[in-house]
Amino acid sequence: KERKKPKYTPLSKRQDRPDAILWLTKNYPELTDGQISKLVGSTTGTVSLIRKRSYWNFSSLKAKDPVILALCTQDIFQKALDKAKRRVEREKKIKIREEKKKANNE
Repeated sequence: KERKKPKYTPLSKRQDRPDAILWLTKNYPELTDGQISKLVGSTTGTVSLIRKRSYWNFSSLKAKDPVILALCTQDIFQKALDKAKRRVEREKKIKIREEKKKANNE
C-alpha cells in the first residue's frame, strides 16, 4: 500500500499552481474541481474561481502543464484522467436510461 504523506510545494513553485489549474481546466474539462485540486495541491475554491474566470490574478495566468511544472507525476495524472473518463461514461449511460424510461412511460 502506498502511504499518503502531506504534499509540500516549495515557495518557488506555488505561483505555478494557478497556471497548472488553468491548463487542466482548458484541456481536460471532464476533471472535477476536487481532482484538479488533488493533482496540483490547491483548494477547490481556487480551482472553481479559475474555472469561472473570476480569479483575482486571472489576466496574468499562462496555461502550463502540471507534469512539466513537477506539481504531479504523469502516472497520477493519467489515473485521474481515466477516472474522470469512466465517470463521464457512467453519467452518459444513466442519462440514456432515464431518457428510455421517459419514452416508455409516455
